[in-house]
Amino acid sequence: MSDRPSSLRLRQGLVLLAGAVIFALVVGSEPGRFFWVPLGIGLVYLAAAIAGGRRGGYWATAVVLLGWGAAVLWAREGRPDLDFSGLYLLGAGAGATVGVVLQRRGFAVDALGLTATVALAGLVLALAPQWPEVIEEARTYALLVGLVGLVNVVLGALGRRSADLPTA
Repeated sequence: MSDRPSSLRLRQGLVLLAGAVIFALVVGSEPGRFFWVPLGIGLVYLAAAIAGGRRGGYWATAVVLLGWGAAVLWAREGRPDLDFSGLYLLGAGAGATVGVVLQRRGFAVDALGLTATVALAGLVLALAPQWPEVIEEARTYALLVGLVGLVNVVLGALGRRSADLPTA
């Protein structure tokens, strides 16, 4: 876990909270707009990463979601004669590749964060048919990002660093 100062944690938490609200308002709950979820959430995480600077974190989540989201948008709007699951994997992998390049240029991009984001994206896709009313609902992701933001705001306000938190 990173050792982010409480002021950075607070700033990124506020960005995540604001981003979650904006995302929820823009994408809403209309099923026809669900394809915007990976790209939209990726943009929210990118804003939080930018708010933290090169060393602030959230870069791994942002780049993988942006890559996946770009592939989803291409599949939806471009309708290429290709398998969509392969395109999604390509997008997530391209995002992870960008993450490694950023890491080599001094950005705080954790390899575990890259791979865990790809794995979690795959899990979401795999489980979507079982619980579409939850997993295929944009507000679910807005709520989850908002929760991450809220935890960061609370910890930042309390002056807690990641390194101060107990580990399992």
